[in-house]
Amino acid sequence: MTFSDDLNRFSATLETRSRDVFVGVVEKAHESIQTGSPITGAPGQPVDTGALRASWQVEYPAANEALISTNLEYAQPIEDGIGKHGPLQLRSAVGGWHSLKMTVAGFQRIVNHVTREVAGE
Repeated sequence: MTFSDDLNRFSATLETRSRDVFVGVVEKAHESIQTGSPITGAPGQPVDTGALRASWQVEYPAANEALISTNLEYAQPIEDGIGKHGPLQLRSAVGGWHSLKMTVAGFQRIVNHVTREVAGE
């Protein structure tokens, strides 16, 4: 083995692990928004019919870019817990308000968690 071989192997490992961290972070963030997470404390989406929970999708528009979104217009009032006429009443036995905000606030904890998983810690 040459030093060049060692560098090439290190570079390939780094690229693989970086991709694994990226994909893992996207998956954990999506999970946190959709179903909740002990990492972020997010409760996940409240469930009445299940449409809102199921509507959260992940797209990869570019190699190093991910988009987690929903197209349901009532997602924002549910996120905020505030409707047209004031505060909403939580009627779901699962989920709750502010899953997106709590996921964003806990994003670094997600990154740290996934990085430790990928490193084998």
